[in-house]
Amino acid sequence: MSRKTVKFSFSNSRGQELAGTLDLPDDVPLFYGVFAPCFTCTKESHAAHKACRALAGQGVAMLRFDMTGLGESKGNFAETNFSTRVLDIIAACNSLAAAHQAPKLLIGHSISGTAALAAAAHLPSLQALATLGAPSDPSHIVDSLRKQNLIVMKGDNAELTIAGRKVVVKKQFVEDMESYSMAAATAVFDRRLFIFHAPHDDIVGFRNAQIIYDRATCDRELISLGETATHLLEQGNEDADFIAETLRGWFDLHLQV
Repeated sequence: MSRKTVKFSFSNSRGQELAGTLDLPDDVPLFYGVFAPCFTCTKESHAAHKACRALAGQGVAMLRFDMTGLGESKGNFAETNFSTRVLDIIAACNSLAAAHQAPKLLIGHSISGTAALAAAAHLPSLQALATLGAPSDPSHIVDSLRKQNLIVMKGDNAELTIAGRKVVVKKQFVEDMESYSMAAATAVFDRRLFIFHAPHDDIVGFRNAQIIYDRATCDRELISLGETATHLLEQGNEDADFIAETLRGWFDLHLQV
């Protein structure tokens, strides 16, 4: 199935304009979905671009977007936190519902997978949620950076080194990440949950996927990607194609219109 892309901008709960892209099949979409990119990733990241294009090829319309202060979106990333990421995901889904159709699928990459689980309680249209390389708790990101001496507190700011690049955020960013517990939100999620994870992920270890699976009480599946898969899906298109085919296959059997 062929596909096309169109721009799709919307406002978040703070009135800031966020930039998005809709990957559309040429035919009428089977349904709509949203992809939330990783920590400092944009809608053009490997994972976002490849997964959404692959799903469009399967007949699913997918919205991928830049979080507040990233890519082409307005706002200051330094003033965001885990809670605002959750709100951005909710805004993306609600805006898609207003303009086209309420999303039935939500995919969150890395920390946005964790945020997607937190957002799901506010998104009744969802029939399935997929995490991709997600930490079990947002505190995992801060703990990992601390262990590697990649976080430096400077007054009201925190300097993080992510993939070799320095990112300055407010102190409250770190405090929010450390205080947000996901155990309860994961346990009450009541729709289909796909937990995709690279078996040798060196950024977010595979154990996080097992913790998410163990906490959840819904119909769920823990799915290991290929042996060569990376956290950012830089290597080829096979993993993104596999994710798209797996999700489309489930919806073929369970789609509720």
